This record gives sequence, C-alpha cells and structure tokens, in this order.
Amino acid sequence: MAFHIRLKELRQQQNLTIRKLSEKAGISYSVLNAIENGRTLPSKDVALALAIALRLEDRDALIDLAKNPSEG
Repeated sequence: MAFHIRLKELRQQQNLTIRKLSEKAGISYSVLNAIENGRTLPSKDVALALAIALRLEDRDALIDLAKNPSEG
C-alpha cells in the first residue's frame, strides 16, 4: 500500500483533519497535504512524527512505507 493512502486511512480512523494531524505532528499543513495527496514522500523524521502523532504501536511499518514506495 502506498504511504499516502495508508496515512489517510489512519488519519480518518482517528477522525483527524489534515490540519489537526499537522499540528499534532509538528509539521506544516501544506507539507502534510502534499504528502497525503501523493505529491511527495516524507523524510524518515516526518514519517516518525506522524506515527507518533497517530499513536501507532508499529511505527516502523509506516516509516518503511515512506522508505520503500515501490512496495506500496
């Protein structure tokens, strides 16, 4: 699964807006919007910040999606 698709699923499962998740993760709205719309991939640090903000137990799975987009 592509990073941006998984991210959107996780965000929606927690009833978060893009703006709210960007605030929780400490990244800008425009960057998160570009990531979620598949225009860019996050750095490892941004992927980790998103995983933490989403309170994921398996943070590495989300980070791996960011590192290996062809596996999505």
